[in-house]
Amino acid sequence: MNDQTTLTNLHLERWADVLVRHATRIQPGNIVRITSAPAATPLMEAVYRKVLLAGGLPIANCRPESLNEAFYELANEQQLDWENPFTLQEWETVDATINLAASTNLRALDKFDPAIIQRAAKANKKGRELFFRRAAAGDDPASAPGERPLLWSTTLFPTNAYAQDAGMSLSDYCKFVVSACQLDREDPVAFWQELDRWQCALAEKLMSGSELHFQTPLGTDLKVNTAGMRWLSSPGRKNFPDGEVYSGPNLNAPNGGAEGVVVFDKRCVYQGRAVRNARIVLESGRATDVTADEGQDFLISMLDQDEGARRIGEVAFGTNRAISKPTGQILYDEKMGGSFHLAFGAGYPETGNTNKSVLHWDLISSLGEGSRVTLDGKPLCIDGTFVDLPPEVSWI
Repeated sequence: MNDQTTLTNLHLERWADVLVRHATRIQPGNIVRITSAPAATPLMEAVYRKVLLAGGLPIANCRPESLNEAFYELANEQQLDWENPFTLQEWETVDATINLAASTNLRALDKFDPAIIQRAAKANKKGRELFFRRAAAGDDPASAPGERPLLWSTTLFPTNAYAQDAGMSLSDYCKFVVSACQLDREDPVAFWQELDRWQCALAEKLMSGSELHFQTPLGTDLKVNTAGMRWLSSPGRKNFPDGEVYSGPNLNAPNGGAEGVVVFDKRCVYQGRAVRNARIVLESGRATDVTADEGQDFLISMLDQDEGARRIGEVAFGTNRAISKPTGQILYDEKMGGSFHLAFGAGYPETGNTNKSVLHWDLISSLGEGSRVTLDGKPLCIDGTFVDLPPEVSWI
């Protein structure tokens, strides 16, 4: 790699090691799908080698971004609604999938009507639902009886587009990525395993209660019922980098899982479109009043696309203290230490949440000074710091 990027071959080797040895735990004979954008070729090569060394059977797919633009520009109705049988077959066949995102133009699809993009997404509903079931079996076989487990991981390789969206030079953005991924450690895998132990302690505490009450100085006053739901640690497996403890509301609770007002003060991006300072009122678990300083119409259109889109599929806490401000990429932003997020739309079956939707959009809120989260009325997180838990891990 060019020294200007600050990503060295050692960083790439460590990155690939986490994805293969920790995130997807590749075993001899595993069929491993590696999907990549061309810009991430250096990391794809490192991952490919690591899969071979682990005895896996790699299938590499490097797809130019320009194909997406061509599709939405030229596809007719039949093509938009076509359910690709090979996509379904892939989800039936592979044992693990590693996705290396590396966009070089975050605005390439802005000119297209979001409804067209959502229409194409709905066409592959069967494959998407199979993926969720198999992924759930990977976390807990009992949550998806009869399904073969699927392990998966997604990561973002630094590009000028990501750097510009974060307001950084490419060199500074690479340094940020190295820090967020803890790639300057001699053994990053050991760090992520240590984080997993701490996050599991937090998850156990969360499962000991039934109701979370979020309050922030900006106006959030939200009660979320998680009675009977399963809280899970996300320590660099499905997403990398990581740092998240997540679950989903109990949709059968008297309040429908969530009631109150939530203010998302962090810039949240979906399909390349930003929403700022969104305020959502939830009644009986359903978003009713929706406003935003920027992107309000787009946000409402996403919440209106199907029955499950106005309900919450996920509630989570971010724990990655190496991420301190939004970058425009949800994979990093939702992990921000001292934050929580709600995902409107599809829930994760392994948590017990059964909400279904084409949508899964994580919206982020700060838990800084003046914020308070209680669990069944007892302090859980005050001013962004968890209480009555072992000390958090130390981040580089």
